[in-house]
Amino acid sequence: MKRIFKIILLFVSIICGVNACAQTPLMSQSFVATNFFNPASVGFGTNNQFQTFYRNQFSGVGDPYKTIGVGVDFALFKNEENDYFNNFGVGVQGVSEQVLNGILQTNEITVSLANRVFLNTQRTSYFSIGISSTIISRNIDRNALTFGDQYNSGRLFNVTSLENIGNFPTKVSTNAGLLYSFVSPDMFLQTGGSTYYINRSSSTQTYGNVNQSFQFIGTFNYEQRVFDDNTFFLHANYQNRLEAEYFYAGAAIGLPIYSYDDLQNKFYVGCFYRTNDAIVPYVGMLYNKYKIGMTYDVYQNNMTMSNLHPQTFEFTLSTYLGKNTSKNLKSIFN
Repeated sequence: MKRIFKIILLFVSIICGVNACAQTPLMSQSFVATNFFNPASVGFGTNNQFQTFYRNQFSGVGDPYKTIGVGVDFALFKNEENDYFNNFGVGVQGVSEQVLNGILQTNEITVSLANRVFLNTQRTSYFSIGISSTIISRNIDRNALTFGDQYNSGRLFNVTSLENIGNFPTKVSTNAGLLYSFVSPDMFLQTGGSTYYINRSSSTQTYGNVNQSFQFIGTFNYEQRVFDDNTFFLHANYQNRLEAEYFYAGAAIGLPIYSYDDLQNKFYVGCFYRTNDAIVPYVGMLYNKYKIGMTYDVYQNNMTMSNLHPQTFEFTLSTYLGKNTSKNLKSIFN
């Protein structure tokens, strides 16, 4: 118990001591890309893992926003002496956000380190804490911009939002996360939170202010075996960002895909809801070493009342590097 209290104390200290910047990507399938949102999740699974995602946002109104992410995480010090269970994990994630075909690009590289404490002798229940450092670089292709100064209320002024980008081209941040996980042959449960401190340029056209705020993400994942080989999962997360605060929640049913090699393969179908924004149908597959998912955001906000009809597609792919030898539930979350 003393070690758990030390972990929680370290987590609180990191939150209070950070003075940097970061922002996580907006995703509709964050439940299969936990490593991008909580550093406490890296390196803890049956095997090492590779993840990637692609999100084409608002594609129905041109090509305004695109996000690509790649991540890999590894178990540290896992060997025969500790029955191939590890207490430490490390991960590397890269995210590129491109606006208007890359005129504005934000690129981030994150390195995460996590430590966990097992709560039972079966090693099926544990707390973990993670910290990460992120380098953020924002670049703009000024040669691709065709507009000049703007005129407003009798005075001429420059586009200060673009000038702010030049003033803060590169930033560094330190982030922290805490996570509890439990796995059994019939169930997987995971809940936790992470915090980021945002220090980024304001988009307003006066004074060049800098917006500073904490970003907090809370996550709940639960998958349960039902009716023999079927499963049912719930996912919910709360995000408090600088520009928005919202809940995202939904559920899906996993239908078995029987194969000779792996009896835990499943096809998922479900739906999610993001408050005051969109309904998100989801289809996914867990097959051998691979997790594949696709979502389509059906927007419910005021944008749909205009002549604009935005479309957002998101594709995710994950795979683990090795053979699955665990008899516990192979969940879409793990």
